Amino acid sequence: MNTELLESLCLATAVSGDEHDVRQLLISRLEGVSDEIRFDGLGSVIARKGSRGPKIAIVGHMDEVGFIVKHISADGFIRFDTIGSWWNQSMLNHQVAIRTRSGASVPGLIGSIAPHALSDKQKQQPVEHGEMFIDIGAASAAEVAARGVAVGDFISPQPNFARWGDDRIVAKALDNRVGCALMVELMQRVNNPEITLLGTGTVEEEVGLRGAQTSAETSKPDLVIVLDTAVAGDIPGIDPVHFPLKLGAGPGIMLFDKRYFANQKLVAAYKEHAEAEWMPWQLCTMKTGATDGGRYNVMGGGRPVISLCLPTRYLHANSAMISIRDYDALLNTLARWLNQLDSEQVAAYRDFR
Repeated sequence: MNTELLESLCLATAVSGDEHDVRQLLISRLEGVSDEIRFDGLGSVIARKGSRGPKIAIVGHMDEVGFIVKHISADGFIRFDTIGSWWNQSMLNHQVAIRTRSGASVPGLIGSIAPHALSDKQKQQPVEHGEMFIDIGAASAAEVAARGVAVGDFISPQPNFARWGDDRIVAKALDNRVGCALMVELMQRVNNPEITLLGTGTVEEEVGLRGAQTSAETSKPDLVIVLDTAVAGDIPGIDPVHFPLKLGAGPGIMLFDKRYFANQKLVAAYKEHAEAEWMPWQLCTMKTGATDGGRYNVMGGGRPVISLCLPTRYLHANSAMISIRDYDALLNTLARWLNQLDSEQVAAYRDFR
């Protein structure tokens, strides 16, 4: 794992619809290893390496879940809408960063009522999103405006990144900066003249896989590897039957999600290459969410797709947790596979006779 790369991506702010900062980071890292960098009409990045053979897209979405300013009260409190999926109970007392139109970052706090001011009944009731507000320490709407904050500004959890022990990364927006980091590292490590790599950072995955659709229509790849995260079920309170992934036990092969089924030949190929490298892997499914595979597998006539996901604790919150061993296992397996891939193998994956 290139920890410095992942840290820079996690500390950047890129709520769905406002992916500029992560896009610029990816461009800076991909320019030296790509023959061309282009974009789709929504702003997804498509970096091409090579010009022969089948086009292989390596896809990670750039955006993260967050919020948007919807109202500023006379006394300086900010009401907001959620962007992407949030659980209300994980939001209270989060520190946040509001990205202003000038690109400045204004710190804030999703406020809560002290327990001293709540009745016993109120303490038992979850706070609804519509009741929440952000406090930036301003005393009036004019003071909020003076700090550059306006309706329509995007809000993310306060950036954070840390390494805990030998094997854990805890950070904001690991969903899906890990996919972006893996894509960059693969573009750097894979040197196979028999294929054309398309390192792709998509926009707006968290609000409907929109960048997956537009980038698929733009680049028209022959085969797609989606890199994302998935729920780790190895904490108290989660049913391990429905969420079997464990940190440190290898990346997850997503067999299906709400909008995608893995190509079975690609599943078999990934297992084969992982086992040849003595790399661990796990299997998972996801009926309540979707990855970018759900658009790449159907756009423009369709193509073979596999989604490979790092087990992740505490998704869609202010900080999540992954295993470095899982990251490295996925990176090493894919690098070996892609360096050996040729047009004959890709044709076999696309042959349904």
